[in-house]
Amino acid sequence: MSFADIILLFTVGSVIGVIVETVFVYLVRGRLESRRGMVYGPFNQVYGFGAVLLTALLGSFGEESKWVLFAASAVLGGLFESLCSYCQEKVYGTVSWEYSGQAFSVLNGRTNIIYMLFWGVLGSVYIRFIHPWLFALSGKIPVSIKMPVAAVLTVFFIYNLWLSNAAVRRWNQRLNGVSASGRMDIWLDRCFYNERMKRIYPSMVAAQKTGRAKRVKAQKKDSVISD
Repeated sequence: MSFADIILLFTVGSVIGVIVETVFVYLVRGRLESRRGMVYGPFNQVYGFGAVLLTALLGSFGEESKWVLFAASAVLGGLFESLCSYCQEKVYGTVSWEYSGQAFSVLNGRTNIIYMLFWGVLGSVYIRFIHPWLFALSGKIPVSIKMPVAAVLTVFFIYNLWLSNAAVRRWNQRLNGVSASGRMDIWLDRCFYNERMKRIYPSMVAAQKTGRAKRVKAQKKDSVISD
């Protein structure tokens, strides 16, 4: 798998993930919500990295038993979802999904067995059907076209991810009453104001407002009382 293939796979996975999750949310909640992970474009890096990870680790599982592929996809998807949740909470102090208090939640509420089953289905369909089609299609694109396109996409995603991270960090600071400390903060406040950020990330909340944080706080309080 070449560098160009990885970038194209990341792009396709990011877009397909947004489409699938948008449809899922509409069917469950009856409304359209932004499910993207970047401030520009219909891209969600969780699904992009997930597609690359599934391909790298499970790409050779196409000939394996469908149940082995399903189980491997479910476990890998659940662990990856938990890792993304942990990193987001520690780096930005925010959470976009949280299952504490729900039935079948595991790994401290960072994933859920029901959604792990969803990852199992998604991974199985991807490895058996989408993955072969994508790489057959990629093989038909001349390298003289594929490499420049991959290079442009790489620059775009690096900038988009950097700006998205900066916008989320500044949004969280504003919600905590932190004033702008420079030109960059002022620009972010003007271009990525609270209402816009809430439209982009409607499910994102401060980590301290989650059920997990409240449970940990209650446990610490009980520990102090018992001492």
